[in-house]
Amino acid sequence: MTDLDAFAQRSSAGALTRLAAGPAALDEIPVLVRRLAAPGERVLLSDDTVKTAADVDLLSWVAGLVGPARLVTAGGPHGHVTLDEATVEAAVAEIGTPGLVVSVGSGTITDLGKVVAARSGAPLLAVQTAASVNGFSDPLSVLVIGGAKRTKPSSWPSALVIDDRVIRAAPARLNRSGVGDAIAIWSAPADWYLACRLGLDGPFDDAVVRPVLDAVEQLADPDPEVAQRALVDGLTLGGLVIGIADSTAPLSGSEHLVSHILDMTAMARGTEHDLHGAQVGAATVLCTALWQEVRASCRVFDLRWSELTYPDDLAERVLGTWAELDPSGRLGQECLSAVERKVATWNAADKTDCDKGRGELLEALFGYVGDPARSAATLRHWGAAVRFDELTPAVGREQLAWTLSALPYMRDRLTLPDLLVMSGEWTPKLIGRVLDRAEASVSGDR
Repeated sequence: MTDLDAFAQRSSAGALTRLAAGPAALDEIPVLVRRLAAPGERVLLSDDTVKTAADVDLLSWVAGLVGPARLVTAGGPHGHVTLDEATVEAAVAEIGTPGLVVSVGSGTITDLGKVVAARSGAPLLAVQTAASVNGFSDPLSVLVIGGAKRTKPSSWPSALVIDDRVIRAAPARLNRSGVGDAIAIWSAPADWYLACRLGLDGPFDDAVVRPVLDAVEQLADPDPEVAQRALVDGLTLGGLVIGIADSTAPLSGSEHLVSHILDMTAMARGTEHDLHGAQVGAATVLCTALWQEVRASCRVFDLRWSELTYPDDLAERVLGTWAELDPSGRLGQECLSAVERKVATWNAADKTDCDKGRGELLEALFGYVGDPARSAATLRHWGAAVRFDELTPAVGREQLAWTLSALPYMRDRLTLPDLLVMSGEWTPKLIGRVLDRAEASVSGDR
């Protein structure tokens, strides 16, 4: 078992001074407050969702351990917080320059706390309220900029508290969501490896992803305590290795793009979407099926990658894709700027080695592609959604096909669909085959 506290201090170069995890981690808060607090007031940052642990109101429990503090409640009613420009600026202005920020809440609240810490210079003591995402233990925040989901540098928490009593008391759907985020390790590293071999990222380092791969091995253990520890460790290590890599790329590939685009679609239409990890879990099943289908039926792995180029009408494709969600063109321009950075990086990359030893390259690459059936079985073990029509709200085949089609046109990071765009194979027919393969891979799990 990995010593999370020691790993956190190494990963953050000492910025994350204490990672307290275990059966009574909350008890460390008074000591952490005394150690971390600078002169000035203490601010509790949360949302309006009532949280309990050990049959006690969690926010009141933490407040009693922190001492006198001003409460700042972020976001809209019913606990819904979207970190768009207005929400972030309002929170930064309301919090000001305190001596200590204590965040109590979800990954979104923690992300906001990290932005506030970065902007104000205040230390952040983050109290994790569910094993829902891997973003509690990294120095990045997921924000909404111009209507698009973007991951931006923010700040390491100075301390992170993960109490088993709090995790066990969290709504089951939040921890099920965490399972989805955790199993992205069976999909994302393949996209990262591909980008590194093509000269757009890297260098690739198996040692970055290996701790997470090892931790999630016991996610489906029949002993609930073992499975919960695997979940907490897998997510926490995931955030820490993101910090090591200074990028989410090792743990965020096409499967995360699917979730981001579902979020963006819902925001643009004023509708609801499911939890991030719930979407990522179903997308991991889908994207591992994508890898399998491409290997079975496409020619892209046989082509000389160094000779591939993006199509001349790429800008029109990007703007046309996002015009469906935002006729004003603001979202399209935001995404086009990101895609143009990706194209420029592709054009400038040294790809002289990417056509050598293709067989060995593919063997290594597919060593990071998981089995969609295993992903499905792990999600089922936790009662999590496997198919997109099991999400809340359900995502139908037509919307899912459109979401897949939009993947290469959203951000500045290369994933497998980018190569397929360049080879001319990113077509509705291929997407249809991918959806069929994903369905077939889980057809016996109901």
